[in-house]
Amino acid sequence: MSLIGDMMRSYRAPRGVMQAQVERGITEPQTLFYAMLFGMMNLIANYPRAAYNAPDPDTLAGMMAGLFIAYVFFLPLVLFGLAAIIHWVILRFGGQATWGQARRAMIWSTVTMIPFILVTGAAYIFQNSTLVSIVNVITAVVFTWQLWSNFKQVEFY
Repeated sequence: MSLIGDMMRSYRAPRGVMQAQVERGITEPQTLFYAMLFGMMNLIANYPRAAYNAPDPDTLAGMMAGLFIAYVFFLPLVLFGLAAIIHWVILRFGGQATWGQARRAMIWSTVTMIPFILVTGAAYIFQNSTLVSIVNVITAVVFTWQLWSNFKQVEFY
């Protein structure tokens, strides 16, 4: 199925989508692509905040360059590290997944958050801290649910 179709289906049945990915086969290049895609979407979502905070166009260009490096190159490394830590802890409680499956569970959880991340970025345009806080809380709750569902699927089934 398509990437967007899988993302939308993961809101109804996250464990089913994760199982389908495991059955199709998990490859590291695809997992890295998903991680970098999530980083690019974060970069796009943070543009309104950076544009608002930058005093001039040169500063904005520098901020966006720094955010590009942080989100596209370092964020995937951080996510892979977090996946390793979570997998290592779950292994102590009887987890059965491979390291690649654990990385995919983490990265797929972030990919499903792309629409929420973009809405959060759009909320910065309105400069309403209450709206931004509400959207951030909703995003955190949905991410926690996705992460729990995906890790549960790969580790214990």
